Amino acid sequence: MRHTIDEAASLVGRTRRSLYRAMTEGRLSYGLQPDGRRYIDTVELLRVYGPFESPSHGVTLEMSHGVTLPDDLGEVIAKAVAEALEPLRKEIEQLREALLRIDHRPPAKVVPAVDKPAPQSFADLLEDLGD
Repeated sequence: MRHTIDEAASLVGRTRRSLYRAMTEGRLSYGLQPDGRRYIDTVELLRVYGPFESPSHGVTLEMSHGVTLPDDLGEVIAKAVAEALEPLRKEIEQLREALLRIDHRPPAKVVPAVDKPAPQSFADLLEDLGD
């Protein structure tokens, strides 16, 4: 869900100025609407500021189309994101283990030495290489 700067500031309990500072410093990502205004995604607010604090007055938001949002929406979203990321973390770990198995190279085979006397001169060595 996208939020205006005012909405985002209200959700995370910060000022507009602190949000703009975080965006300028690169700590908070944002997008631009076609008219040039900035918006911030809910997931980005959760990443930077953690779960939202419940409003002190315990108001339940009701949207114009009749959907009611619970007070703990931020916690619900954070939990859903964490649950969605867990299978991905497991898959990444499995891929890392598979990569380690692929990179494993068995030791080179040891070729037994032939019972042949060591060359006595350079000419003998060249002769052995010619065989």
